[in-house]
Amino acid sequence: MKSLGDAIHLRNQLIKNLEEADFECCPQVREPLLNIVVACGGFAGVETIAGVNDFLREAVRFYPHLREEMLRAVLVHPGALILPELGASLGAYAQKKLAERKVEIKPNTKVKALTGDTVELTDGTMIRTNTLVWTAGTSPHPLLAALPCAKERGRLQTDEFLEVEGWPGVWSLGDCASVPDLTTGKTCPPTAQHALRQGKIVAQNIAASIRGREKKPFVFKTIGQLATIGRRTGVAQIFGYNFSGFIAWWLWRTIYLSKLPRFEKKLRVALDWSLDLLFTKDLVQFTTARAATISHNENDARQLTPAVPASNAQAA
Repeated sequence: MKSLGDAIHLRNQLIKNLEEADFECCPQVREPLLNIVVACGGFAGVETIAGVNDFLREAVRFYPHLREEMLRAVLVHPGALILPELGASLGAYAQKKLAERKVEIKPNTKVKALTGDTVELTDGTMIRTNTLVWTAGTSPHPLLAALPCAKERGRLQTDEFLEVEGWPGVWSLGDCASVPDLTTGKTCPPTAQHALRQGKIVAQNIAASIRGREKKPFVFKTIGQLATIGRRTGVAQIFGYNFSGFIAWWLWRTIYLSKLPRFEKKLRVALDWSLDLLFTKDLVQFTTARAATISHNENDARQLTPAVPASNAQAA
């Protein structure tokens, strides 16, 4: 689960599973169609399992041969509490809310293997499913492995000025960089709010390096982090203050709406979100099939069309 295309693909997969399960009379064949497993309980994993769980439980009533108790949504997390970035209190709150909504949470557990339609967990649990969603982090671009620079977990090590260690004049930022966080003593998380500000500092430091001026270190403290956990409920930590429930969900939408470019886009999204409060979710699949990019020449088309015998034509 990384891109918009991944989300659309998952949505289509869920609808396809529901339609197939609705006409399947064998419980053993139907079971993996109605089970979904999400690996890792970070931001991406929690928001994915919450959205999928809401979607399935809202959609299942449109399938006459299925019942809500047939559905099973499982979140596998290696830690004791989900959303560890937000602290223990908000993680416990999110875990409690998801459990109330019938999401099965497996703490202190990892995905051990995937064989056919069976997911094996490190606690010995075997879950039959044809849908395993991986949200357990991302790896750096393979291009970085070919660079002869010092690395930390595949990312280029930089100093506080975002200059690659041992390579003067070479700069790195964002997901491909391991940048020291001067406020915590650790490394900066690969988030957009850090990368945007790193870009400005790199630009200033490149200009300063060319002009022989003093470079500026990168110092930034996370403003806030937010996550939705389904059914207009969220958790948020902004400027060190914790929020949960509807107010956190409202803050999440308000902040993301403010980040969208152009007033027209903001208005379209706001209207779409407003309609979402009044109507059920759309259950139509979004296909990505494409037409041929090059059409046949008319003469070629005539040559490709098989001749119809006169007798058949008269009969028709």
